[in-house]
Amino acid sequence: MELEVRNVLVGQLYTNCYLVKNSDSGEGFIVDPGDDEVKIFANIAKMEMKPKAILLTHGHIDHMGAAEALKERFHIPIYCSEKEEQVLLSPINNLSAMLGMGNVTVCADQFLKDGQRFEVAGVPMQFILTPGHTPGSGCFYIKDANLLFSGDTIFYCSRGRTDFPGGSEAQLLKSIREKLLVLPEETDVFAGHMEQTTIGNEKRIY
Repeated sequence: MELEVRNVLVGQLYTNCYLVKNSDSGEGFIVDPGDDEVKIFANIAKMEMKPKAILLTHGHIDHMGAAEALKERFHIPIYCSEKEEQVLLSPINNLSAMLGMGNVTVCADQFLKDGQRFEVAGVPMQFILTPGHTPGSGCFYIKDANLLFSGDTIFYCSRGRTDFPGGSEAQLLKSIREKLLVLPEETDVFAGHMEQTTIGNEKRIY
């Protein structure tokens, strides 16, 4: 299985939206479409990818702002943690009200449990619940490709903020140390902001 991963930078907070295509089938999925449906759609067209799902690492507006529009455009489901529903449905908790972006809400179609294994576009993956940035923050781990989409749990030499509703620094550190740093060191980490890193690189910090 060969995956093509394209990073599309979107929104006022410079969020990394990832487009992931299974080169064997041409199908793929969208990770964290935070804003700019048109830009994301244009990149999907350039990749000649047929989206099968939208995966949300968490419910903040800068990671899901274009999710509903893309869901309607492609008629595809939205996946998210079962513990993140209240963030998706609350303009206060998802920060859309605070950032002056209107009262945005998202209705997920598939709610995931910690450790749940599932498949999208022929790509087997696992959802890893990593609370701390938000109560239901999580990561999508593709073991066969050594890839982790970490959202705002972990960044290059850094980690997500914990001063928003439902955040916890202690919980975030626990999530990173017990859930992520146990993965193979060669795992490539595609974070919600900033550049790419690896589990091995982040082990030196934590």
